[in-house]
Amino acid sequence: MKEQKRRYSGQSFEDRQSERRGRLVEAALEVAGRFGLEGASVAAICAEADLTARYFYESFPSRDAIFVEAYRLAQDKLLGFMAEAKGRDPVKSALTGFFTALKERPHAARVFLVDLDDHGLAMKVASHEGAKKLGKAFGIKAKHPLQFAGVIGAIVDIAKRWIESEFEEPVEKVVEIAFPFTRIQASR
Repeated sequence: MKEQKRRYSGQSFEDRQSERRGRLVEAALEVAGRFGLEGASVAAICAEADLTARYFYESFPSRDAIFVEAYRLAQDKLLGFMAEAKGRDPVKSALTGFFTALKERPHAARVFLVDLDDHGLAMKVASHEGAKKLGKAFGIKAKHPLQFAGVIGAIVDIAKRWIESEFEEPVEKVVEIAFPFTRIQASR
């Protein structure tokens, strides 16, 4: 007979475990954004979440596993911010939302685009999923996978270099530079 986990403060074991997992992922995003991937140790993540390593390993088998979830969280936040951007042209609105979110959330930008990009197989899968979502938001019509990768890669590289310049150019200029890439049509 399976042992029933007890309730504590009105919460089930599963709810408490889920809440701790969420705190750890948020903490990983914050710590990685502040200190980079190498500075985001399990101890630093646990300290930020105000949890012990026991709870970390209850939720994640490794540090890399939490970074995949932090990457997905950064991706979801970015896409949510993009969806809120309104304007006459939905593609320009999405680009404006994208670049504005990166500038206003430099920690998430660092996690999403600089430190964690294609770090391990699980991260590559998450990165490809994110690229598809960005492609849809940007209205990219390229049908060939390599052409699609090139268009997304161009926009992401623009974003990375802009982040590295410490957001030297205004958002409007970066949107103007990136916009033509979204207009590339599928070749036969």
